[in-house]
Parts: sequence; structure tokens; C-alpha cells
Amino acid sequence: MEDLIVAIGLPVVILTVISVVLVIGAMTLTFGVKYPKVQPYTIDQKWEHEPLLFSATDVTPVAPGYHGHGHDDLIGGSASGKW
Repeated sequence: MEDLIVAIGLPVVILTVISVVLVIGAMTLTFGVKYPKVQPYTIDQKWEHEPLLFSATDVTPVAPGYHGHGHDDLIGGSASGKW
């Protein structure tokens, strides 16, 4: 049993120490790095991006419905509005 503790425990301890050292090293290297500030979108600004419309039309029905009707109408959806 003591052989297993040494054979398994020692590599785990070594890997843990190495990962902690790497994390602390990465934190010290990135300390003080200034990231560009992203301006949040507000309603009073004009939207200049393409519209995003996600649809799940390629998804098969989750489960068969009652009396042979599937749940296809529950998957996906629609969007309307002024683009």
C-alpha cells in the first residue's frame, strides 16, 4: 500500500506544484496589462451590425407527440421586427 502512495501521490504532488507555479507565473506576466475598453451598446445609438437570427431547423423532433403529431413547432422559432 505504501508503494502505491509513493507511486501515485508523488507524481500528483509534482504536477500540482508545477501547475501552481505556472498559474502564478502567468498571473505575474499579465499583471498591469491594459485591455481595450469596449463601449457598451445603448438604445440611443444606431445599430450598425448585421442582424443575428439563430434557428434550430436542422434539429430532429425531441419526442413524438400525441396522435402522430410531432413537436416540430416547438423547436426553432421565428423573429419579427424592423431590421
